[in-house]
Amino acid sequence: MNAIAVSGSIRKAAKLLGLSQPTVSAQLAKLEDDLGTQLVHRDRQRSEVLTGAGELWASTARTVLSDLEEGRGRHCEQFGQKQCKISFATIPSHAGRIWGLAAAQAHADPRISEFSIELADSSTTLLEYLAIRKASIGLMVMTEGLRETTSLKYETLYEDRILWAVPKSVDPKLAIDIINSNSISAPLPQALKKRVAVRAPHEWSAKSNAWYKSRLASAAPYFTSDLHVGAIEIVAANLGTCHLSMTLHSNLPDRLHKDVAFYDTGCVAQKMVLAMPRHLMMVPTFASYFERLAEAVRDDYTRYFLAHAVDFRDVET
Repeated sequence: MNAIAVSGSIRKAAKLLGLSQPTVSAQLAKLEDDLGTQLVHRDRQRSEVLTGAGELWASTARTVLSDLEEGRGRHCEQFGQKQCKISFATIPSHAGRIWGLAAAQAHADPRISEFSIELADSSTTLLEYLAIRKASIGLMVMTEGLRETTSLKYETLYEDRILWAVPKSVDPKLAIDIINSNSISAPLPQALKKRVAVRAPHEWSAKSNAWYKSRLASAAPYFTSDLHVGAIEIVAANLGTCHLSMTLHSNLPDRLHKDVAFYDTGCVAQKMVLAMPRHLMMVPTFASYFERLAEAVRDDYTRYFLAHAVDFRDVET
């Protein structure tokens, strides 16, 4: 019931839970038979997914899940058994270095018996993972949905910056003139006449489009990539330019740095936050892990930015 309420349909709930739709439908039908009432509207024309009774039982399911999760954590604390399990989730652009940091912080605490990683395709999906207990903690983008969620504790870790990826064949002075909106009289090289559009959901896509419109309007979105990593590969082939986040830069293979120059646009891409269900923050092991990981990620980002500042061309911000 909780997954159906979170995702908005039986089909989406099955996908979120990693189960087949017939399995979810069968369990729902069994519950409806036991209660003698319909819990989910089958009419796809209706905007409401749950009936009145369905809303009640979805709320009950959330409460039961929270109580069970908190109880399991408290049992671990009070009886000294290594039973606390941490499931960490993040989004594709932030996968990489963070996995090692998250795993190391879990491994350092003897009260944590198991650590696992989940990858959500977007911050919206990550919110759903937290809601259905598929993840106990997540690194995600600050979204409107998160701001409106009262059941999660979150802490802002850093402001991710937008970098402009340009083939190294392009004159750095020309690239900086474009970033600073200086007048350009010379013809643009072919690599600056095309850009790579990224289909993957990201909160700063509108900012990226606005930047190109104001700085390099002639750059046509000729290329398209599912992920930013694919976009960088196209830039490395000297075919166009693209934007990426500072965090993604930290996860790129060294070979790409040989062919691509990265320029700090001076624009903030997004605020990155660490989020955990509030009821888990009542369990010392989870609360301690949250605090230690938040500090580790924040420090890692700061150190990386300072260590690689020389790699980014100076621009006026």
